Amino acid sequence: MMDKRTIAVMLACVLALMGLQFAISKIFPPIPKRQMPAVALTNAASNIVAQGVAAMTTTTTAPPQLSTPSVERPAEQKLALSNEFIRVEFTSWGGGIRSVELLKHKANGHGHITLNQDAPTVALSLVGVPGADTNGVFTLEQSGPTSVVMRAANVTKTVALGKDYLLTGSIECGGVPAVGVVVGMACSAHKAEALNTKETPYLNTDWQDGPKWSNRDLGAVTKRTGKGQNRETIHARWVAVKSQYFAMVLTGGTNAMAVTYTPVDLPRPEGWTAKPPPRGVMAVAEWPTVSGKLSFSLYAGPKEYERLSVLGQSQMEVMDFGSWMDGYTGIFGLVLFKGMVWCHKLAPNYGMAIILVTILLKIVFWPIQAKSIKSMKEMQKFQPQMQKVREKYKDDSQKMNQEIMKLYKEHKINPFSGCLPMLVQMPVLIAFYKVLSNAIELRGTSFLWIKDLSLPDTIWIHTLPFSLPLIGDTLVLNPLPLLMTASTVLQQKMTPSTGDSQQQKMMMFMPLIMLFMFYGMSSGLVLYWTVQQLLSIAQQWWSMRQTATAPAK
Repeated sequence: MMDKRTIAVMLACVLALMGLQFAISKIFPPIPKRQMPAVALTNAASNIVAQGVAAMTTTTTAPPQLSTPSVERPAEQKLALSNEFIRVEFTSWGGGIRSVELLKHKANGHGHITLNQDAPTVALSLVGVPGADTNGVFTLEQSGPTSVVMRAANVTKTVALGKDYLLTGSIECGGVPAVGVVVGMACSAHKAEALNTKETPYLNTDWQDGPKWSNRDLGAVTKRTGKGQNRETIHARWVAVKSQYFAMVLTGGTNAMAVTYTPVDLPRPEGWTAKPPPRGVMAVAEWPTVSGKLSFSLYAGPKEYERLSVLGQSQMEVMDFGSWMDGYTGIFGLVLFKGMVWCHKLAPNYGMAIILVTILLKIVFWPIQAKSIKSMKEMQKFQPQMQKVREKYKDDSQKMNQEIMKLYKEHKINPFSGCLPMLVQMPVLIAFYKVLSNAIELRGTSFLWIKDLSLPDTIWIHTLPFSLPLIGDTLVLNPLPLLMTASTVLQQKMTPSTGDSQQQKMMMFMPLIMLFMFYGMSSGLVLYWTVQQLLSIAQQWWSMRQTATAPAK
């Protein structure tokens, strides 16, 4: 029978893993089995700007949809501006951006990633401005090689394209004191990402409310929209919609007063077999206008840290490197991201860069694991004495624990040392999880048999005619998590046993827990943990060899 101290040691290790699983589940919660339907989007229901600032307090249910107007509109005019990075298509219907084609980023191996392409409402269209809202008809005029002017009723929009992914401009509203502007829509870049079971938290609307960064993922957006709570009062310079690797960030010259968001059901692409259709997240930001004018900038492109950071209003927060382990500061993630980028300069591939970062981290954590191995070896020496204490006081658990604690104190043994490496590395693991899940540098990057470091390293898929618990109706083979599990088992075999046989049997379930947690994660993260395990095995072998040869010396 296990004593309380042994149970405490085992419980601490299990809680460490459970804490990691809990943190990851908070970061990437599972998609609900039953998605709530998107609220019907109508222009009347989303009249969030009418009669000035007072109307801004009216509760809305959803941003507007590009619905059919009461009178037939003239033929749609289109105008495109482009540079070497993006091609932006403007439309006269709604006077905004129909799509943004990213010329540097491929979509599932062919074509280009296109932002806002299937959105029901064009980006930069207005809400609540009669004659110039989402159903308004604007005139388009190219005022220069990289600028366009859109006019309707008493509204004039001027937009200029910069050298990369940034557009700047202004909206003149003819005395309207406040205006709602459609930020755009975010959706999965292609089918492989949309079918990912972690889709829900990748689709977000974000904003920087003073020093506080806030976001709502697709799950929260759907839930709050269903309750009619999808309009929030904020005090933010920018509002964004984002997917896993791309974002549209609308920054105003003044602070936004509110944001309204909603889920959007999208057309099913060819070959789509999943029951729910692919979904997106739309947002409308409400800004006061100074003398009837709102200046703005719109970033529409990849979530690249360096490009976002130079925008000057903490727009790089959309990278979402922070976690509860670092107080949501993102400090661990930023250090790891910078380290990975630096290592990539030394290595030809990001897979090798991850390995180099792992080696550097192992050097940092070497003394901690060395101390842990030494402590476990010392505990192993006293296992016979501990067993005698357990047998002697098997009918008096209180006395047993007192004697074991006395033994620990006499020989300066830390019973929790075996869990120390795991606990210390948890912030790093979670930070790397965030980095590897959001860094576009890994998207589409291959390494060895891995086709994409941002996705699981699946080499075989088989659809079953029936569904299995926890697995579903699809079997996939991911070799890297299996290799990681094998290395975990080997490390356990090499680790000096410090508990009774019952505890050791229970600890053998840890590799299965790790396999379950890591099997569907990005191969870049599993690569990090596998290499870390192999390095730990090497360190353990070396440390035990040193201990074994010490008496001979």
